[in-house]
Amino acid sequence: MESNNQINSNQDVIKNRKHSTFNTESDPILLLHLLRSHLKWFFVIILFCLLSSYLYLRYTIPVYQSNLIFQVGSLNTANQVLNVDNFHENNTIDKDIEILRSKLLFRRAISRLPLAISFYNKGTLLEHELYKSAPIDVEFNIKDSSIINHTFNVVINDINQFELRDGEEILGVFKSGELIVIDKIDFKIKILKEKVTDFIGAVIYFKLNDNASLANNYISKLSVFPINISAKTINISFKDYNAAKARDMVTAIAEEYIDFDIEERSKSSKKILEFVDIQLDKYYNKLKLSENKIQKFQKDNNFKGADATQKYFDRSTKLEDQLIDIELQKNVLVEISSSIESELKNVDVYKLLSILAGTDYSSGITSLVTELKRLLLLKENMLYEVTDNSGAINSMNYKIDVQKKLLTESINTLIKKLTNQRLDLIRKIDEIESHYTNIPANELEYARLQRVLSIDEKFFSLLMDKRTEYSISEAGFVSQHTILDEAGIPKNPISPNKILIISFGFITGVFLSIVLLLIKYIIKNTISSLDDIVRQSHSSFGILGVVPKYKYDIPVSQLVVNKNPKSIIAESFRVLRSNLQFISEGDTNKTIAITSTISGEGKTFCAINLAGIIAYSGKKVVIIDLDMRKPKIHVGFAVENNIGMSTILINKTTIEECIHQSELENLHFITSGPIPPNPSELIISGKLEEVVNELKQTYDYVIIDNPPIGLVSDAMEMLKKADYPIYVFKSEYSKKYFVNNVDKLVLDNNINKLSIILNSIETGTNAYGGKYGYGSAYGYGYGYGHGYAYGYGAGSGYYAEEVAEAKKHKWSNKLFKSKKK
Repeated sequence: MESNNQINSNQDVIKNRKHSTFNTESDPILLLHLLRSHLKWFFVIILFCLLSSYLYLRYTIPVYQSNLIFQVGSLNTANQVLNVDNFHENNTIDKDIEILRSKLLFRRAISRLPLAISFYNKGTLLEHELYKSAPIDVEFNIKDSSIINHTFNVVINDINQFELRDGEEILGVFKSGELIVIDKIDFKIKILKEKVTDFIGAVIYFKLNDNASLANNYISKLSVFPINISAKTINISFKDYNAAKARDMVTAIAEEYIDFDIEERSKSSKKILEFVDIQLDKYYNKLKLSENKIQKFQKDNNFKGADATQKYFDRSTKLEDQLIDIELQKNVLVEISSSIESELKNVDVYKLLSILAGTDYSSGITSLVTELKRLLLLKENMLYEVTDNSGAINSMNYKIDVQKKLLTESINTLIKKLTNQRLDLIRKIDEIESHYTNIPANELEYARLQRVLSIDEKFFSLLMDKRTEYSISEAGFVSQHTILDEAGIPKNPISPNKILIISFGFITGVFLSIVLLLIKYIIKNTISSLDDIVRQSHSSFGILGVVPKYKYDIPVSQLVVNKNPKSIIAESFRVLRSNLQFISEGDTNKTIAITSTISGEGKTFCAINLAGIIAYSGKKVVIIDLDMRKPKIHVGFAVENNIGMSTILINKTTIEECIHQSELENLHFITSGPIPPNPSELIISGKLEEVVNELKQTYDYVIIDNPPIGLVSDAMEMLKKADYPIYVFKSEYSKKYFVNNVDKLVLDNNINKLSIILNSIETGTNAYGGKYGYGSAYGYGYGYGHGYAYGYGAGSGYYAEEVAEAKKHKWSNKLFKSKKK
C-alpha cells in the first residue's frame, strides 16, 4: 500500500511539472556557449550591416553645403554731405533676415543663375546634375507653357550628331545647332566639343524649369541665421547635390540682396523727385502768372514802383514766409491723408515717406509710416506660404488697419493744428494791412502783387533746392552690405556622413547580434550539458559520461573506435567502459540495455561503439538490435538483414544462425531481422529473455539496442531486467522535457540503476555546465552533485590523433559503400 502511494505521489510530481518552451533560467555559461557557437553568424550579421552601410554610401547622392558670412548695414554718403535725414535707418537685422529668407528675394536670386534648364546624366542607379558642365547647350522658344518641367533625353552619337527622345519616343537624329520644331517648343541643341568627350553614347536629359517651381523646391535648402546681432553678421547657407551650385546659390542670394536693398532704398528718393517735379510744374506756372500780372499792372497804370509800400512789404514778408511753410506742411499732410483714404488696401509707403521728407514733424509720422511698411512687407512674404483667407493673414490685416487708423488720426490732428496756425497768421497779416489804408490803391495793389510773386519765387526756390538735394542723394546712395567670407565650393559632403553611417552600421550589427543571442537564449529548450539534465530532473540517476561530437560525416551509425584507438571519441568510450565498472555488482556476465526518447539521438551509435571498446578490452560482446521498427545495426556493420531477432523470436532460425562476426575479434552482433507486424508482442512474449540468458552463457556482455522509449514502450521490460540500463540524450538535439521520461523510468518503474549518456557534445565545451564548474572533460557522477568524475580533457595528448582519423575517414566511407554493395 505504501509503495502504491509512493508511485501515485511520483506520478503527481511528474504531471505537475511545467515545461515552458522558453528558457527561463539564468545561465551565464549557456549564454557564453551560445555566443561562441554563433560567433561566425554574429560576424556575418555585422559584416552584412557594414556592407549595407557601404552600399548606402555608394548609392546615395552626397549633399553639399556652402556657407557665406554676410554683414548688413547701409550708408548714404550724399545724405551726410547734404545733412538729409535718413529715415530708413534700422538698428536691428530681423528685417534683413526675413528678406533673405523670403521667396521674393529667392526667386530673384535664382534668375541670376543658369537654371532655366537643368541637365542630368542618367547612370545605372543614380543620376547626377550637370550644373555648368553639361556637354550640350539648349536655346529654346516656348510656344505653350505646359511644356515647362517636361524632360527630353539626348543620346550623343558623336561630336556633331545626337538622338533626341521624348520619353521612349524617338523624335529623330539631329545635327548640332539644327533648329528642332515640335508642337509646344522650338529649340536648338548645340554640342559643346570641349566637354563632350566623356559623354559619347551617354544619356543626357534636360528639363525646362519654372522660376516659381524652382523657388518652391529649393527654398527648404536655404538656411539664414544671425551670427552676431551687434556686428550685424548673418550666415547664409545652401544645401544641394551639386557643390558648385550650392556655392553659386548663396553668392547669388547675397548679391541679389545688395541690389534689392539699393533698389528698395532708392525708391524713396525717386518718389520724392516725382513729387517735387509735380510741385515745380505747379508753382512754375503760378510764378509766371504772377510775373505776368505785375507786368500788365505796370503797363496798364504806368506804374514804376513805390517806396511807401516798402516798409509794409518787409513786415508782411516775414509773416508770409511763415504762412508759406505752414501751407507746405499742410499740403503734405493733406496729400498723405488722401493717399491713405483712397488706397486703403495698397498704400504706397515709399510715396508717403517721400512726401514727409523735410517737414518739421517727419520724425513722428515717419516712424508710423515705417512701421506700416514693415507690416506690409511681412504680409507680402506670408502670402508665399499661406492663402489670403488664412488666420495669419487676417491677423496681419487687422494690425495693418490699426496702424492706418493711428496714422490717419495723427495726421488729422496735425492738419487741425496747422489750420489754426494758418488762420492766426492771416489775421496778423490783415492787421498790418489795416494800418496802411491811406496808401494809394495803386501802390497797395502793386505791393500785393509783389508779395504774391515773392511767395511763389520762394516756394519755387525751395522746391528746386530739395530737388537738387535728392538728386544728389539718389546718385550718392551706396550699400554697405558686405560679404565678409565668400562662399567656396565644398569639397566634402555634409550628408551622408561616412563615419556616422559606418559606425551606425557596426553598432546596428552588434545590436542585432545581441538581440539574436538573447532570442536564441530565451527560446533554447534543448539540452546542452549534463547540468541541464540534472536541473530538469526530479529523480536520482547515474551520469555515465559524455560522447564528443564526431567531426566527420558518416552515413549511419558505425563502429568508429577502431579507426583510431587514440582519438578523443575512442577515449570517451573508454571512460564509459571504466565508469560501468563503478556500478557493476559481481563478476557475472552483464546485460546493457540502451534507449533514448526519439530516433536520432545516437543510441545505436553509442551501443555499437560501447560494444567495440569493451571488445577491445578482451571481453566477448554481442549486440542485439531490438529496434524492429527502424533497425540500424545491419546498416552500421554493412550486412544483410534477412534473418535476425524477429526470426529468432518466432523460432524460425536459431541464435547461432543469426550471429554475425564484426571486424573486431570479440565483437558479434545480431540484426533485427525482417520487420514484423507485431514487434511489441514478440518482445514481451518471453522468448526474448531466454535468448538473452542463452547469450549470457557465451558472452561477457550482451548489449541491447532498444527502440526509443519516448515513442513506444517496447524497451521497458529489458530496461527493468538489464544490469546496466542506459538512457541516451543528444546535445543541442534532445529537448529538456525529454528528462520527464527518465523521471518516469526511475520514479514509476523503479529502474534505479538507470545511467545517462550525453551524446554529440562539441569538443572543448563544458559538458557538465556552469553549476559544477568542471572543465572540458568526460566523466561520471551520480545525482545532484554527490558523484565523482573521471576522464580526459582535450589537452591530454589525444586531440592530435583526430588528424590521423580525418585522413582515414574517406577510406572508411568507401569501405562502407563497397561492403553495402
